[in-house]
Amino acid sequence: MFSLFKPETKSEVSAAPVRSERRVVAPRVDILETDDAVLLIADMPGVSADSIDVRVHGDVLTLRGTTRLEEPRSFQVIWREYALRDYERTFRLGHAIDTERITAQAKDGVVRVTLPKRAAAQAKRIAVTAG
Repeated sequence: MFSLFKPETKSEVSAAPVRSERRVVAPRVDILETDDAVLLIADMPGVSADSIDVRVHGDVLTLRGTTRLEEPRSFQVIWREYALRDYERTFRLGHAIDTERITAQAKDGVVRVTLPKRAAAQAKRIAVTAG
């Protein structure tokens, strides 16, 4: 268990070395579908909207996000358990997605990418007649 304490001197603080390595992890996603679009919701905690990169190259959608840790200038890190990480995940899009109309929004570390379907790929209801 971690406890806070007030050391008498800096030399009395013993902690694991502070690493600056960044890990790349795949964000968790939910994928939802309607008749006219697919919605991809990605969880990227700690990532601001200006640190998110959404790209389409051919039929591959790539999501990238970078976290930033802003520490108060008057403090020195003596222990860190929060890991800085970058997020990256790719998705292969089917021919039904209209890549020219993809949109993305980010709020509170959640990225919502709307993937509109091409008109030809949208579900159509066929009327059934008796007889």
